[in-house]
Amino acid sequence: MVARHGAAATRAAAWFGAGPDADDVVQEAFVKAWQALDRFRDGAPFRPWLVRIVANQTRNTVRGRGRRDALALRALDLRDGPDPLLDVVAAERQRRLADALATLRRPERDVVVCRWLLGLSESETATALGIPAGTAKSRASRALARLRTVLTDLEETHDRA
Repeated sequence: MVARHGAAATRAAAWFGAGPDADDVVQEAFVKAWQALDRFRDGAPFRPWLVRIVANQTRNTVRGRGRRDALALRALDLRDGPDPLLDVVAAERQRRLADALATLRRPERDVVVCRWLLGLSESETATALGIPAGTAKSRASRALARLRTVLTDLEETHDRA
């Protein structure tokens, strides 16, 4: 279970805001998943169920430490190769994406994380977040519109500098 889903769970924890506690969140989420395995519906997709546990554990951890929504960039690797210039460009892209994601409200950011950063389908996203499919779809639409605006503004600001 850990070998197959560990990397995705770590990415999820990081994008949901676990920050430096991502590894601890994932470890605790796997323990909870193992303990709740008897309640897992036979035939249901495992990954959305695990992502939901990771999301809930992340919220508990962040709430418990009193910090708000710290995005961890270490789980996202946009680097295209060993070229130092590409590394600089990728790091800048990461920063801009993190800045843009930070402007979203948590429910919208959670949908973006599930759909596009973790690659879950619309129905898997709804299952992972415990919301109706229509809600996931509308949140995704609002989030993408807001991200477009924010990223365009960031790009224009960068071009003027």
